[in-house]
Amino acid sequence: MSTEVPRPRFHFTPRRNWMNDPNGLVHHEGLWHLYYQHNPEGSDWGNMSWGHATSPDLEHWTEHPVALPHRTGEQIFSGSVVASRAGGDVLTAYYTSAYDDGRQAQSRATSHDGGFTWETDPSNPVLDRGTTAFRDPKVIRYDDGRDPCWVMLTVEADNRQVLLYTSEDLLSWEHLSTFGPLGTTGVVWECPDLVRLPLDGDADNPRWVLLLSTNPVVDNPDPTGSSMYYVVGHFDGTAFHPDSPELRRLDHGRDYYAAVTFDDAPGGEAVTIGWMSNWRYAHAFPSTPWRGAMSLPRVLALRTMQGRPTLVQSPPTFIRKLLEHASPATVAVGDVPALLTLSGHSLIEIHWDPSTTGSLDLRLRGEADSFVDLSHHPRTGTLHVTRGGPAAQAVHRDFPSTSTLPLPADRPARLLLSLDGPLLEVFVNAGEATASNLVVLGATGVTASIKTARPGTVHVTAVDIEMPTGLDALVPAAVLD
Repeated sequence: MSTEVPRPRFHFTPRRNWMNDPNGLVHHEGLWHLYYQHNPEGSDWGNMSWGHATSPDLEHWTEHPVALPHRTGEQIFSGSVVASRAGGDVLTAYYTSAYDDGRQAQSRATSHDGGFTWETDPSNPVLDRGTTAFRDPKVIRYDDGRDPCWVMLTVEADNRQVLLYTSEDLLSWEHLSTFGPLGTTGVVWECPDLVRLPLDGDADNPRWVLLLSTNPVVDNPDPTGSSMYYVVGHFDGTAFHPDSPELRRLDHGRDYYAAVTFDDAPGGEAVTIGWMSNWRYAHAFPSTPWRGAMSLPRVLALRTMQGRPTLVQSPPTFIRKLLEHASPATVAVGDVPALLTLSGHSLIEIHWDPSTTGSLDLRLRGEADSFVDLSHHPRTGTLHVTRGGPAAQAVHRDFPSTSTLPLPADRPARLLLSLDGPLLEVFVNAGEATASNLVVLGATGVTASIKTARPGTVHVTAVDIEMPTGLDALVPAAVLD
């Protein structure tokens, strides 16, 4: 059975070959730089190097030659890039050197032309513990108003620990503290980040959010595979102090991993991007000549929900602009579905009142013998996103799944669906919860059907997106029946 999927139109994918974690995210001289784990020589994991793409607006991406290629005896694993705060055009990259003898250590490179060519430090590696799972350096700027410095987060992945280091010159590093272990055993911790966010928009009341990715590694690993979590707390320049010893799910889907923030984003916003796949079946996903895609960029915020600070993830500005230029429709629905015909590279936003309609089901069907069902259950305040069917089963035995995320029924509800070929991202109530999943619906269009338990009104805004993705490329979605 063929389950080959179309290339996304408004998400980044490499022209060809393998891609996984985003690396070196930085905004510099008006460009968003996305580096990423890349095999320049094949469609499977291996020969790890840093690929490179840039965007002026987080919507349109240009791929560039490989930035940091693998070399004999050394692969280039994940890391980060920071822009000099002293002006000039210098960018500094830290990445993990993964040596053929199993050792992992942190190395350094600099760029003097805005991130397009790089010179590696002749003294590499510059931070080495002599261990085999010491990786994923994320460098941030810490400024308490008195003594600004650089802070590097790394992981001892097998130990489920985040190690923090400090530097004043991006050259020499001193160990500050260690956080963890915490949460579920049988996984490794990867790709840490530490983000300062105002709580409820109050700059005088900030919190720090630690981001972590986890992946099962034991003999009988969890079939749900890899996922992302966060911890809210305080950082005093030396140690991270969590509000509670609890890892909270960052995205409730199966395919969102290794997301980190861009350094030096305009306005100090916390903008992330993640890899939309899962180590459980990334090698088997039927895309060619590319394998691997990035999520939509997301803007992070902290909002008090149910008495505690909660991470909110909003889609990028260009998504909102695309929807604002589309005409909404008000549809009477019930047990007879309302139908919507889409290209499959589409945005769908729906508003409704669960107290009137009761449960709501939104179903996506394409040419492939598979399905995606979104079902809201007001009694439990949950949304279930289910993918299944023979085409989904053909990808991998663990590919069929149901993701569950909160969707309260005590107020009007809103869902935003970004469907870009095989990439489905669901945002609940302005980003209070998200679920990101790969799907295999085929390449010749999608039909969406909406029905509710009781007659009611649903407000729908839908738009198809063609190439290129400027506003002049909007194609009105077919009228709801």
